[in-house]
Parts: sequence; structure tokens; C-alpha cells
Amino acid sequence: MKRTPGIDMTTGSLGQGFSAAAGMAEAVRMDKRNLYIYTIIGDGESQEGQIWETAMMAGSRKLDHLIAFTDYNKMQLDGYIEDVNGLYPLDKKWEAFGWHVQSVDGHNIEEILLAIDNAKKVTGRPSMILLNTVKGKGGYFCENLVASHNMNITEDMWKKAVALLDEGGN
Repeated sequence: MKRTPGIDMTTGSLGQGFSAAAGMAEAVRMDKRNLYIYTIIGDGESQEGQIWETAMMAGSRKLDHLIAFTDYNKMQLDGYIEDVNGLYPLDKKWEAFGWHVQSVDGHNIEEILLAIDNAKKVTGRPSMILLNTVKGKGGYFCENLVASHNMNITEDMWKKAVALLDEGGN
């Protein structure tokens, strides 16, 4: 956070950053400021109770200047999300907590930017943008593998991956 402008907080404990973002959005609402708070959570992280406590609070307080993203690759450290602790239907869960929900291709920048623009038009509700992604996208050695969550990468692996990305392939 000290090296990247606009990053106000980084966290380690699952759910903690989401709660902090909701607190920042509450401060924005109370101060009647016209700025947006953005936060990113993972789908595995969405199995934490703190996520849903924060979702409930943000929805009930109508924090419409809070825009959240879920990296929805359907995998986590321990396996596939549905095998560990299913989230389906994730969009309906967020809607039940009073959120405006959109689902986009998380690898398509244009779709993401359009979803952000749409979220800013919504009043009286926070927004969740579900980013449908492929874990390890573009990495020949890790794409769509559960093990890519915390795998060791050799020098040869990363050099080949960078060369392939430079060529526009995978």
C-alpha cells in the first residue's frame, strides 16, 4: 500500500479488507463525499463469516459508493469451491443482502469498466461485480489448476511463461 497510489489498505486475514472497505464507504456516506471505495475479495474468502456480516451491514446502510469485486475462479487452496463449501448461486446471495450484482468476464477489461460505470449509476445499494476468471490464466504450467494457488515456480517456468505471453500465446 505504501508503493501504489490509491491503495489505502492491504490485509492478510480473510475478510478483514472487505470490512475495512465497508467502514471507509460508511465514512464517505456520513461525510456526504462523492468518491468511491473499491475492494476485491476471493471466492474462497467468501466462505468466511466476516464477508457476510459486512455484506449485510453494507446493504442495510445502503452504501452505494462501495463497489466490490469477487475473483470468481471457483477454486481455492483446498480444492474446488463447490467441493469445500459451495457458494452457488453467488449472485443471488449478494442480491439477498441488498446488493446490486453484475457478472462479467474477469479477463475482459472493457466489460469490467462498463460494469463499474453501471455500478456508479446505482443508488441506495452497494455493488458487487462478479469477475468470472480462470485461475492462472495465461500460465502454461498453472492455468485452471487448483495447485496453482501456492505452487513453486522455477526460473525456467517463469521465463517460458513470459516468453509465451510476449508472443501473445499460452
